Amino acid sequence: MNLFKRVRIDRLFFGSFAAFIAVFLLIFTWISYSITARELVDNTSYYQQDLLNELNKQLDIQLKSIEQMSLAASRNMNTISYDPLDPDLFGRLRRKDDIRNLLSSITYSTTMVQSIDLYMDNLGLTDSQSPVQFKDMQHVRGESWYPEIQNNDFAWIAEHTLPTNNGPKQFISFARKLYNNSDKYYGVLVLNVKASAIESLVRGETDGKQRNRVLLDAGGKTIASIGNPMLYESELDRIRGKEEKSNYIHLPDVEGEETLLVWSKVRSDWMLVEVTPWKNIIHGSVRLAYIIVSVGLSAIFIASFFTLFLSRQFIKPIQLLLATMDRVPDNGSITDDLPTDYKNEFGSLFIGYRRQMERIEELMLSLQAQHRRQREAEIQALQAMINPHFLYNTLDQLNWLAIESGQEKISKILSLVGKMFRIGLSNGETMISIPDEITHVECYLQIQQIRWGDRISFTIEMDEGLKELYIPRLTLQPFVENAFIHGFHGRKTGAIHISGHVRDQEVEFQIIDNGVGIKPDWDRQMPRKTGGYGIRNVKERMAAYFGAPYGVSMKSLDGEGTQATILLPRIHNKQEAGERFYVESSHY
Repeated sequence: MNLFKRVRIDRLFFGSFAAFIAVFLLIFTWISYSITARELVDNTSYYQQDLLNELNKQLDIQLKSIEQMSLAASRNMNTISYDPLDPDLFGRLRRKDDIRNLLSSITYSTTMVQSIDLYMDNLGLTDSQSPVQFKDMQHVRGESWYPEIQNNDFAWIAEHTLPTNNGPKQFISFARKLYNNSDKYYGVLVLNVKASAIESLVRGETDGKQRNRVLLDAGGKTIASIGNPMLYESELDRIRGKEEKSNYIHLPDVEGEETLLVWSKVRSDWMLVEVTPWKNIIHGSVRLAYIIVSVGLSAIFIASFFTLFLSRQFIKPIQLLLATMDRVPDNGSITDDLPTDYKNEFGSLFIGYRRQMERIEELMLSLQAQHRRQREAEIQALQAMINPHFLYNTLDQLNWLAIESGQEKISKILSLVGKMFRIGLSNGETMISIPDEITHVECYLQIQQIRWGDRISFTIEMDEGLKELYIPRLTLQPFVENAFIHGFHGRKTGAIHISGHVRDQEVEFQIIDNGVGIKPDWDRQMPRKTGGYGIRNVKERMAAYFGAPYGVSMKSLDGEGTQATILLPRIHNKQEAGERFYVESSHY
């Protein structure tokens, strides 16, 4: 049994070729990537955990020393027992100097502490150049960091800016409340530590790579950071929920990218976190990707030989069908050469092609009959052109008769009517130039002016750019006619103003009269069978030919009169109208 004549082509070709290549590459790529990625992540996290644990220990030593200094200073200050109400001025000044010297010795004993602020009552002012600054106790509540120690005896204050002799600098401060021997709260001691010193400890020994690390206190508040670590409260909650002192988690999406989060909680009050973009970790797997691609290309190259046999079997019936199609102009019975023993898609193609050829023969016969009918219609159209020609000649004869009889008005009217007929019919053209449309309207207005005399007046205002554009014929005249039939009915005088303007890619015409106005339901379908279709005809033609936003709108003006607005697209030639817009209905 020949499988290539019975098995579905898509199953045979796609199943054999695609399955072999896809399964081979997917399994190999997935295993290789999973193993190497996991190894890279484990190695990176292990290294970072050791490093963060070491840095955390160093930070613990340094920060504890700051806290111990603060505690020792507070106890020594209690020993000095400065009393702002002591009547002994000399003794009070001596104790104040003792406090200053005590606190100054702390700033001189370590390079991390830049300055110390002491908030107490009645200490007075200090030298602005001194590392120890005395401040009035009543100002402490106005400090931005005061809420952090309001309910605590001491707290670390996150990185902030303080003025120095060399300009403003960044500091991380440690604030401690002061209590006397009677456990009475009487002041606040603030040690201002250089932010650069803490950041240097957080940074550790650099390896030339950009690190994103952040030092957090027990409440999750950022004390110091380097780089640009982005941490959300949800990530911090996940870390706090871990019992391990140091570990790592993989965050699938932080600010639009995957990250590796490694933390160290060697000291319970502090947490050092490093955020590493996932792409930086797996950067070393690029070489492996090249290897995988090379292996994949090799597999495809090998598989191509395997599919050569398949492709020849697939191409053979297709080539036979193409050869048969090339011989169609020479012989109409060549479909008999196609094989009939194919039972799969190729067999369906051969059967379909035979049916198609039969259908083409039927269509050819139908087209010949249609061509005959079209020629007959053209002859009838040529015969129909005789009627307008006869009408023009008849009007011309009536015009000469009126001239010979001295009827100048009738002669003028007949001449204008003839010109209107020529423009209105326009040899069957749907689109005419805007100047021809304006001429058609002027002829109608001149006929009405002959009838009304000086009692009627009209003005026409057109932009120069309208001379090169086209418009559907008989668009403006129905609105002018409506003004005379309805707007001026029962009146002795009337005035009409017609304007046309080019606005971007649109053309806007306005026809304004001072007649009786128009009813709000002017466009409602009337029950009568004759009359009243001029304006509605234009409206329906605009909708059928152009569609929204083009069309007709009418409204009554304040006082008296009607304003009709026709909005059309800019049409530069007759062919453009047929290409860009809908074909006009044969009813119009």
